[in-house]
Amino acid sequence: MLPALACICAVHRIPSAMVACPFPDSFPANPERLMELAVPSRRHFLTAIGNLASAGWIAMNWPKIAAATEHSGHDAAAPPNAIKTLSESEAATVDAIANLIVPGGTTPGARDARVIYFIDNALGSFFAAQLPSFREGLGEFTSSYSSSHGTETSFASAAETQQIAFLKEVEKTPFFLAVRRLTVLGLLALPKYGGNHDNLGWKLIGVEDNHAWEPPFGFYDQDYAGFEPYPGTKPYTA
Repeated sequence: MLPALACICAVHRIPSAMVACPFPDSFPANPERLMELAVPSRRHFLTAIGNLASAGWIAMNWPKIAAATEHSGHDAAAPPNAIKTLSESEAATVDAIANLIVPGGTTPGARDARVIYFIDNALGSFFAAQLPSFREGLGEFTSSYSSSHGTETSFASAAETQQIAFLKEVEKTPFFLAVRRLTVLGLLALPKYGGNHDNLGWKLIGVEDNHAWEPPFGFYDQDYAGFEPYPGTKPYTA
């Protein structure tokens, strides 16, 4: 399992139909390579966060999710705070899109949670195989915007009303769907991978990082309704 998604991925007994990837099926990519990268637990989670309405599902299932972490990730290294994979203009465009997908205001948004750093880090590491296709989609997005609105002002610098109007035109494209899913991942993944700054994503869905979930996993869930020990789990002894 990819450690970057450890705190939200290894959830047991999720229906087999809940299988997906952050990059839509129609997104230009090598399907065989995509299958190699998409380990089951991650794919299960990604379908669950296919849209923001699933945040309630995540909150409801958080005890199971948190119990699957690898030592809770509290000893994590400092998160990325610089763009290393995307160019400055690419990052600005993706950041602007993410900020409209989950806007800030009365509640924290994607920019507040520094989601762009997660996306940049992901595309340079565990989703690196998708970087060429992502860049292709981003290039098409930029070209389409320039064709509609000219080249004097970039999408990232445009007025918000104009940005929203254009996103409505492309909201069903594979590129936009990929950015949307990566944005939600960036809100909920461990902060050490770039997003979810100050646990803002977890706070947004009502989850408190209270350090309660530590090994041995499963022991703290004994009083949790519907708890069943994972097959092969040894009895806990203090």
